[in-house]
Amino acid sequence: MNTVKFTLTHLESTQINPMARLVSISRAAKLVGVPRGTLQQRIQQGEIASFEGKLSLTELARAYPNAQFEDNSMLERIEQIIETAARNARVRSVKTSPDLETLAARVNILSDELAWAKLEISNYLNIFDKLKSRLLRLAQTHSQVEAEIIELRLWLLNQLHPAEPLPPPVDHGMPLLAVDTLLSIITAQVRLEPSGHEFLIEGNNSILESGLSAGLALNYGCSNGNCGKCKARVISGQVRKIRPHDYLLSEAEKLHGTILTCSYTAVTDIVLDAEEAGTVGDIPHQSITARVRKLVPINADVHVLHVKTPRTQRLRFLAGQKVNLSIPDLGDQPFHIASCPCDDMHLQFHIQRDDDDPLVQHLFDALNPNDTLQIEGPHGNFVLHEDSTTPIMFIAFGTGFAPIKGLIEHAVTLDAAQSLHLYWVASHKDKIYLENQCRAWSDALETFHYTPMISHGDSNKAASDLVTQLMQDYPSLSNMHYYIAGDSRVINCAQEALVKHGAERNWIFTEAM
Repeated sequence: MNTVKFTLTHLESTQINPMARLVSISRAAKLVGVPRGTLQQRIQQGEIASFEGKLSLTELARAYPNAQFEDNSMLERIEQIIETAARNARVRSVKTSPDLETLAARVNILSDELAWAKLEISNYLNIFDKLKSRLLRLAQTHSQVEAEIIELRLWLLNQLHPAEPLPPPVDHGMPLLAVDTLLSIITAQVRLEPSGHEFLIEGNNSILESGLSAGLALNYGCSNGNCGKCKARVISGQVRKIRPHDYLLSEAEKLHGTILTCSYTAVTDIVLDAEEAGTVGDIPHQSITARVRKLVPINADVHVLHVKTPRTQRLRFLAGQKVNLSIPDLGDQPFHIASCPCDDMHLQFHIQRDDDDPLVQHLFDALNPNDTLQIEGPHGNFVLHEDSTTPIMFIAFGTGFAPIKGLIEHAVTLDAAQSLHLYWVASHKDKIYLENQCRAWSDALETFHYTPMISHGDSNKAASDLVTQLMQDYPSLSNMHYYIAGDSRVINCAQEALVKHGAERNWIFTEAM
């Protein structure tokens, strides 16, 4: 165990109460089981006090007194991780849990925290002993206030040594402390600067892998330690190298804490200075040869195409964007990516039947597993505005579901919005071709709602039916973000109808199919 050095400054500034522990908003949301955006909104409205962007466990317990922690899932997870880590010490092929070295380091940090707490308690007890002695001397030398001093001394003695043992204090926040302590052993948290984005690392995953899985657009290239594009500087915290890399860092970079995020994991909570793609202009144009994994028929008009990029050449994109798919001698066509960047190398496309287009016809009927496709892109501005914590309305007209699906999965991964609601409007039930997927989201996610709609008629009728349903579901159409995809005519009608009934025009984002 590392030697702990104590200073008077630390003793004066640190609270004895362990419930004063400060946690990030991301971790606080995970502890009480609410979306991060909900916590952010309550902080902005003054309902929950924060300190430098963090919350105390006491304040969190006050705000969520009914949070449930009776299950044993966290303890079971701890046992599973320890067992796996012990197995990893013998067989290095399993990477799903922290290894013994990482677990030992995290437990060591908690041990240091316990040592601080014990020292502070001892320090305050020593102060009380000195106070008792000084009160006794004062009582003996100042007769004019003797009675008051004696009364104060008796009160102090009674507080320190009550005649009857006091019942243990009821602190609904203590389960939060227990869960957060276990969470600190299982995971490490990463905070990125200057964006302020946060994510958790589980097991022996690299920083890059965990960030991508969290839906963040971290900068990277090969993800294999060769190109150096995933360089980041460690501002605070402890990291550990988990795989070698061929890219050579300069001595100056090493001195300033620069690492390759594809080759390191976090041992403790860390803060990184790292590059992220904030806009579509930050994503480079790429040309990638991908392989077909499978082609799944959904109905007579729609097939879902699954492709996989090479591990060393993954596609960087923002949810909602599209790419050009091409096959030699058949040309190329743009297709929206119907999956989230968090799916890593696995991309999904929805292929609509078109017997007049040779490429689409080949994609629809003639592809086989392991066939190759050329991917060029990405392009398009139909992307999620991640800084929004307002409710989000996703609206898919007919075949506009593909980009909407990617946006929904990305929003769920980021866990920032107060609530998500999908309206899928079609002229026939068969046009809502992935309804089981939508209902599964609705069943699994408390903040996600799904409303399928069948609307017969022209674009004006479909837009009118949509707005009528929205107004039945919500008292006001303002203070919401809208993402709409489908035929350009119905999109224009829907946008005008929404604005007419209170929606902010600059909060409506559209994509014509």
